[in-house]
Amino acid sequence: MRNNLPKGNAAQLMAINHVDGPAMVLAGPGSGKTFVIVERLRCLIEEHKIEPSSILVITFTKAAALEMQHRFLKITDSSYPDVNFGTFHSCFYQIIRWANSKRKIDIASESFKYKLISDILHSLSVSDNRIKAELELGDDIVRDVISEISRIKNSGLSAADCDKSFAFSSSFHLIIKKYSALMDEFNKIDFDDMILMCRDSLLNDGELLRKCREKYRFFLVDEYQDINKMQFDVLSLLCGDENNLFVVGDDDQSIYGFRGSDPGLMLGFNDFYAAKNIQPKIINLNINYRCGKKILDCSKLVIEQNTERFKKEIHADKKGIDGKILPLIYSTKEKECEALKRFLLANMDDLSEIAIICRTNAQCGQYAAFLKKNGIKTNLDDRKMAFYECEGVRVLLSYLSFAYLGHKREDYLKIINKPLRFITRETAAKENVSEGDVLRFYTGNLKMQRTASMFFKQINMISHLRPGLAVRYLRKDIGIDKLYQKDMDKLDELEKVAREYVDVKKLLKDLNALIDESFENKKKTSKKCERTVNIITMHGSKGLEYKAVWIPSINEGIIPSRSALTQKQIEEERRMLYVAMTRAKQALIMSYLAGTKENPMLPSRFLRPIRSLWEENYSSPSKPSSGSSTSSSNSTSSR
Repeated sequence: MRNNLPKGNAAQLMAINHVDGPAMVLAGPGSGKTFVIVERLRCLIEEHKIEPSSILVITFTKAAALEMQHRFLKITDSSYPDVNFGTFHSCFYQIIRWANSKRKIDIASESFKYKLISDILHSLSVSDNRIKAELELGDDIVRDVISEISRIKNSGLSAADCDKSFAFSSSFHLIIKKYSALMDEFNKIDFDDMILMCRDSLLNDGELLRKCREKYRFFLVDEYQDINKMQFDVLSLLCGDENNLFVVGDDDQSIYGFRGSDPGLMLGFNDFYAAKNIQPKIINLNINYRCGKKILDCSKLVIEQNTERFKKEIHADKKGIDGKILPLIYSTKEKECEALKRFLLANMDDLSEIAIICRTNAQCGQYAAFLKKNGIKTNLDDRKMAFYECEGVRVLLSYLSFAYLGHKREDYLKIINKPLRFITRETAAKENVSEGDVLRFYTGNLKMQRTASMFFKQINMISHLRPGLAVRYLRKDIGIDKLYQKDMDKLDELEKVAREYVDVKKLLKDLNALIDESFENKKKTSKKCERTVNIITMHGSKGLEYKAVWIPSINEGIIPSRSALTQKQIEEERRMLYVAMTRAKQALIMSYLAGTKENPMLPSRFLRPIRSLWEENYSSPSKPSSGSSTSSSNSTSSR
């Protein structure tokens, strides 16, 4: 026996000591799943003499794979570097390379797919008025098509199985047919094709399958709730008759349905193996070491309203604290923001241990802007500063400003030769630059007049597009991406933010406000300013924890989102709120807006199971707070 046995609870030790056959570990928030995975790896190697190189650990992101590998190497003093860590994509890509060693595999970028789908939709819109109308409504529709194609492929479905509520359901078979034909024509595949290729290669090449099974004998999968059908099919093929599949996840934290994840596969794990006359081991890590008891109990009441889930009992660690929950109501967002400001000012020493968790990126930006105006530094400040210091973003914003805020000379000079058009700065003689002035400057030079006309035609096009589409047009059609390839991540971030706006002028106003505040704060950097509060989305909060969490604006239309229509979508939105609530260790503050008589607002339906919290805190819960609740918020310490 080892002298350094892990000090885990009974359920953790059961999972760590599992050796052969399928096992599923239900790992709720704060239950120590990473500890279980790395200790099981050590147990397999040191106790059961499993060859390290025969173990494959799969995660969903490269960062998670690297972190897991680091944790494992740390506890084993880097004694077993041959254990394989990777993502689904990297593992499947390697298998395809083995199967097609001579073939060049060209994976399409997201921008390439976007351009392809956009072109297909515009070509179909000539004869299809519905597609034409949808395209005129906004930019998200192209991404919706990409997501639906991905969902269909990952679920092993056909075009006929397209979601009937999808805008283009009647034309979807044409869209996917054209998409597949063009991908073939350009000799490209997408990540979804890669999974299908991997599955087909394993099914049709017995020698390849044998080789893979000889190399990998033990499989560990993290965040299993996020798996899709095609990924599961490939895993099943690789496991073969040994069925050494060990998966860890939490169906209550499955929040990536838009990527094709299917928590139903986790729910069906037992039935899948039962059909093969195999009884998998199901282990429930039922002790939460993170949340105070009151916080955990409250979170459980919310998530238990979901019907598609494992029924499980999770208990707070007995050595833990009770925790505090503060339910608040405000009439307007402005009053909610003022309360938030007072709470943070009262807890300046603990800012880094406090998180404001929002449903969308747009909300995050709004709270960050408000707090900056009031001298409270946030984690987004440096990001916004770095964001603006990126040249590609600056040029793109100058294009938007020139198109929407008047043809100012200042913006014109920044963009006229990005990309190179050979248009001289002397064409900008006035504070406002018009097409007529530039054409007159080039009188007699037809080539440069055509160049100038094309430039203003592009500017006119931008001025008629919604924010997200305008950014996309600048990146792909104008060529910002090609000019600033090193800035792709920041340009992606800008596009993501832009898609949450309907008005470019508002987008520019908010971004410029953040930029101005960032510059001011850079000048005033002091020791006190080093303390920052964390503002993150519900998706971004997964896997994190804080002493205190404030979830603002828990209202219908925000959480659940207006776009969540089906029961499946509603349940995923509820899981998002559950994830946000279970980030809190000591204090959880939850607020919603009641609105005014002229514009009443509804609290989220997800709060119904815990509405007694508000009823106890307010003599008349239907009445919004006029500010009195802010005083109680000041007393909630994150310590």
